[in-house]
Amino acid sequence: MNEERINEFLNSRKCVWLCGAIFVIGSLLAMHTGRFTTTDTGNGVFFSIGNNLIGNPLISYIVNLACTFAIVALSMSLNKKYGVVRSYTFISASMFLLLQTANPFLSTHFNSGTALCLIAVVLCFILYASYQLKNTAQRRIFLIFAVLSFCCMFQYVFLVLVVAFTIGFMQMRAMSTRGWLALILGIITPFWIAIGLGFVNPCAATPPQIEAIWDYLQNWQVQLVIGSTVIVALVAIVLMVFDMFTILNYRLQIRLYNSFLLVLTIASIAMMCVDYRNLLIYVPLLNWCLAIWIAHAFTIHNEHTRRYIFIAVAVVALLGTFVAHMLAT
Repeated sequence: MNEERINEFLNSRKCVWLCGAIFVIGSLLAMHTGRFTTTDTGNGVFFSIGNNLIGNPLISYIVNLACTFAIVALSMSLNKKYGVVRSYTFISASMFLLLQTANPFLSTHFNSGTALCLIAVVLCFILYASYQLKNTAQRRIFLIFAVLSFCCMFQYVFLVLVVAFTIGFMQMRAMSTRGWLALILGIITPFWIAIGLGFVNPCAATPPQIEAIWDYLQNWQVQLVIGSTVIVALVAIVLMVFDMFTILNYRLQIRLYNSFLLVLTIASIAMMCVDYRNLLIYVPLLNWCLAIWIAHAFTIHNEHTRRYIFIAVAVVALLGTFVAHMLAT
């Protein structure tokens, strides 16, 4: 009975509030050390946002805090509306907050990684609403790729979502000849408007010019970032594989929703390997995907009363990672 109460707490709204408090306290402590500066690098097709999205540290922190909690709220709404996870659960929200807390580089300032994750979650609503709407999904397809194309003007890393959502619309059975035309027009339109109105000069387009994030980090920071990210990626892959064995037995619509999350997970890990100099930007997106796979595992194996042990180990590991960041010199 006591074990079931622990499981119920971990899967409750109260746990989300507790993890939210941990995130706020941890990020404030990390911000006040002044050691976890932004590590955004890279540029977009026409603009370079550099490594300083918002100059004022306090405003940057507040914006990042608001965006992180927006991701949490939207994630719970996404699951409630589309039933991505078998039962309505709060554990994905709790785990995402803890995963973000573990890396102070992601929690102390607004960064491209937070923006990438937030936009991905928002666009998931549009993608999932397009399920089997092959004849009427063109507006949704155009909208998503216009948004991503606009973002690519400022940061090339949004190309990972262009690839993922192209596959996603194919998975949702929403692509047709008109759908492909909408996709192409969506990509072209922001550039067409920007160039046509004279906001940018097409001759000023630049290829990716990425300065390695490692140039901003000390040796101990590099080791912690790489080590923790590799572990997160491995756990995500293992849980994803095991979860999919059960998810394959769900009805088709839910299978396809989760198949897109599989694509998003693989795409984020693949881009980390290819675009390793921008590794930290992809971490929030991977954290979000991992949090959902953890929620799947927790709800799928609800017959095991001691499934809380896995969550407890994860919590200890994540908080330990945060403490290591704070104490390392």
